[in-house]
Amino acid sequence: MIDWGAALKQAANKEDLAVDMLQMLVDFIPEVYALTEQVLDSDFDDKEQVIHLIHKLHGSCSYCGVPRLKSICATIEKALRAGDSIEDIEPELFELQDEMEKVLKTSELYLQGKKQPNH
Repeated sequence: MIDWGAALKQAANKEDLAVDMLQMLVDFIPEVYALTEQVLDSDFDDKEQVIHLIHKLHGSCSYCGVPRLKSICATIEKALRAGDSIEDIEPELFELQDEMEKVLKTSELYLQGKKQPNH
């Protein structure tokens, strides 16, 4: 979900900036979601690509007031960097997908009036 107060704090209480940052996160989530689908549906084993995208998503989360999504990203990235296999983190990938869906749904409340991307 979204902690709008935290998002505003990160944006120095500039609502336009907070909305823009959230929009960038919302625009990026489908790319990460597609990768998690690919990882979960096949023998995809490019750990470096997964680490790269999860790291990028984690960074985006830092500016958008989405502590749960940020925490899941940190857990996945830490596990993969510590040597866990992609199979080891499958439960976290499902959790990541679930949280990304919640953020996309909740973001609609804050992005009203902005052009919504087609999912």
